[in-house]
Amino acid sequence: MSERHILVAEDDASIRRVLQDALTLAGYKVLPAPDGRTALELLLTKEVDLALLDVNMPEVNGFKLLRIMARECPGTPSIILTAHGEESDRVKGLELGADDYVVKPFSMAELLARIAAVLRRSPDRPKAASESLVFPGGRLDAKSRSAVLDSGETHSLSEKEYELMRYFIAHAGRVIPQEELLIRIWGSTASARQTRTVSVTLARLRDKISPQAAAGFENVRGRGYKWTAL
Repeated sequence: MSERHILVAEDDASIRRVLQDALTLAGYKVLPAPDGRTALELLLTKEVDLALLDVNMPEVNGFKLLRIMARECPGTPSIILTAHGEESDRVKGLELGADDYVVKPFSMAELLARIAAVLRRSPDRPKAASESLVFPGGRLDAKSRSAVLDSGETHSLSEKEYELMRYFIAHAGRVIPQEELLIRIWGSTASARQTRTVSVTLARLRDKISPQAAAGFENVRGRGYKWTAL
C-alpha cells in the first residue's frame, strides 16, 4: 500500500504536534495546518487521502472546510474533532459529509483505529504515475508526460501543460474558474502577474494535442474555461 497523506487541521499547536508525531509513527505522511485557510490551500494543491478537521478553528472552521470539500474535493474522506458534549457539532459534521468524528479529549489508539477504518472504506484513487487518460484523437502518457496522438505523433508536455489537460479531462463539461486552475495547478492565487498564466499555457497545450481535443476548449467569458470531449 502506498503512503497515505493525512491533513491535520488543528489550531492548538500542542494537539497538532501530538497528532503529527503519532500519525508519523503510525506510518502516515502528515500535512499539518494551523488554521483553516492553510488547510484549504493544502486541500486544493496537495494529495490528501484523509482530512482530520478541528471543528472550532477561527475564520475558516471545520464546517466551512467540509462544505468546500463537498464541492472541490468530492470523495476525500474526513474525520472531525469535536469538543466533549457537543452533540450538535457531531450531527452537523456528519450531515455535511464527514465520515466519522472523534470527541476531545480522545484516545490516540481510538483515533488511529477510526482513521484506518475510514481509509479501508475509501477506495484508492488512481495515481498520476500509473494512469493513462484518453481524449478524442489521443491520450496522455503519464510516464513520459506527453500527448500521444492517434495519428502517430507524440508531443512532450511541460508539467503544467500535462496537469492542466489532466484536470480538464477529469472535469469535462464543467466551467472551471481561472482562480481554481491557478490554485489547483500552480498552487497560487490570482495576481496581476498571473492573469495570463492559464491562457498562455492553454494556448501551448492546444497546439500539442489533437485538433478534436483542442476544439473542445471554450473560454466562457467572465466565468472561466470549459473542455468538452467532442
